[in-house]
Amino acid sequence: MVKYFFDTNIIIDIFNEKDDAIKKLEEILIKENSEIFINRLVYLEALRTIRFKNKKIFRKAKTILDSFEKLDITQEVYDKAVNFSRYCHSKGVKLKGKCEAIDFLHFITAKEYNLMMISNGELPLAKELEAS
Repeated sequence: MVKYFFDTNIIIDIFNEKDDAIKKLEEILIKENSEIFINRLVYLEALRTIRFKNKKIFRKAKTILDSFEKLDITQEVYDKAVNFSRYCHSKGVKLKGKCEAIDFLHFITAKEYNLMMISNGELPLAKELEAS
């Protein structure tokens, strides 16, 4: 069974009907024995982006996200995310955007649960961490 962790950015793009994101999701759903995971932070981040007046879209998105397995973010995951973030900063690597700490947290969550990360962006130095 192939298990995937979906980052917030790809889920938001799916909700916004962006072709590349939908294609990634379709490719995964077509595969037999694939399973999609998120953590509760992805759940919160994705749903909070839907405008309040869009109640129908919100209900549909919530139903979809409720069908995904939700992973716990343990203290160990937080600690490893902090350490990886500090390591990246020591190498002069900073992520674009306002959610750098959350991006590190999602990546480490996927790694800790042995899941393939599905995201629109690439995390610098991720391959280096995966090799360790």
